[in-house]
Amino acid sequence: MKHSQPIISACIICYNQQDYIAQAIEGALLQDLYVPYEIVISDDCSTDRTPEIIREYAKKDARIRVVSHPSNVGMHGNWCNAITACKGTWVALCEGDDFWKDPLKLQKQLNLVSNSSTTIGCFSNASVLKPDGTLSQYDYVSAKGNLTANEFFAMNSNPIPTCTVLFKRDVFIGFPDAYYSSPFADWILHSLLMQKGNYAYLDEKTSTYRQHNSGLWTGVSEEKQLTNKLKALKIIQALVELESHKKLVQNGILKQLNLMLYHYRNEKKHLAYCKTWVELKTIR
Repeated sequence: MKHSQPIISACIICYNQQDYIAQAIEGALLQDLYVPYEIVISDDCSTDRTPEIIREYAKKDARIRVVSHPSNVGMHGNWCNAITACKGTWVALCEGDDFWKDPLKLQKQLNLVSNSSTTIGCFSNASVLKPDGTLSQYDYVSAKGNLTANEFFAMNSNPIPTCTVLFKRDVFIGFPDAYYSSPFADWILHSLLMQKGNYAYLDEKTSTYRQHNSGLWTGVSEEKQLTNKLKALKIIQALVELESHKKLVQNGILKQLNLMLYHYRNEKKHLAYCKTWVELKTIR
């Protein structure tokens, strides 16, 4: 039997997430859609029971395709391979420890993006699940609304929950080499896509983002958070094509350097303060 070309690909990456991956897959399976749909799960050589759990689900549902690797490729490589494997017109992202809680999430987003020729992506709000298993009183998204490239590049942060993103597959042409040296894979992806069009915002909490004490963000020190953001911003500035966007990102870099100055002053790290001050003055 020949299967219809999928309109949406659920794109899930995972690595050693045996305690969470079933919930991520269940959230994808529960989607109530009126279009052909596939679920692509890319496992990065997990050493726990994650591959076994994925295989069990794949045996039960033909919509699931599994991407495996002969060796570990890391988060950046895993995202790249997973997205590349997707056949849908639209790709919906979810990491293996997050999950979709609204069965109409994808259909609502598809309805939203279909109404505009300049919209190439969509995101929504998300609940934040703390390490102790309770929900945070704060939602993931604070500044709510549709997002243009100018607005996005004027920020010195990424406001988009990865587990809520839907984007048009044909605007993704692959990752440049600089992507692999960025601390944040998703921020680079959005920086590439936003140059092609706008992101619509669905003002609902369709998904749950899971915080970890060992996560890429919450699991590192304040100083590491600051330096990682600065590194990412410098990579993004080199990747954007329009001069106006470069200037917006540069403003974000200046803001980030000022935040680092305050941090180093408060921590009495005088050498780091001086180096940051020199860099700030050089850019100005």
